[in-house]
Amino acid sequence: MFRGMNTRQIVLDSVCIALCVLTVAAVLILYPRLPEKIAQNFDGAGNITRYSGKSLIFLLLGVMVFMTGSFSLIVRIPGVYRNMNMPWPIPWGKKPLLVSLTKDFICGTNLCCTAANVYLVYASLRGKLVMWLLWLPYVAVTVLLVLYLVRARKICKG
Repeated sequence: MFRGMNTRQIVLDSVCIALCVLTVAAVLILYPRLPEKIAQNFDGAGNITRYSGKSLIFLLLGVMVFMTGSFSLIVRIPGVYRNMNMPWPIPWGKKPLLVSLTKDFICGTNLCCTAANVYLVYASLRGKLVMWLLWLPYVAVTVLLVLYLVRARKICKG
C-alpha cells in the first residue's frame, strides 16, 4: 500500500485520508441535526450570498473525497514517474531523488487541498467564511511549487 513512499510521504498521505474520513463521518453523524438550508456561496467579505438545501453538503464531500483520493492514488502509481518531464535534463542517477521530491510535492499539495476542502465544508455548515483561511492553503501550494522547482533545478543542475 505504501510501497515506494518514504516516512514523510506516508505521514502526509495518512493525515489527508484521516482528515477526509473524519469530515465525512462528522457530516454523516450531524446531518439529521443540520438546518434545512446551508450556505452555498460567499462574497469576498465571507458573507453568505446564497443558500441551498442541506443535501449540497454531499457535493462538497464528494469533491473532497475525489480530490484527496486522486492525489493519494497518483503518489502510488509508479508509471506516473517513469517519464518525468522537466525543463532541464535529468542527470543519470538523479531520477530517484527527483521522483521522491515530486512525491513530497504531491503529498504536500494533497494536504493543502484537503485542508481547504475541510474548511469549505465547515464554513458552509457554520455559515461564516474567513477569506484568508480559505486562501491560506492555496498560498501554501504556491510556496510548495516554488520550492519544488528550486530543488528540482538544483538536483538537475548540481
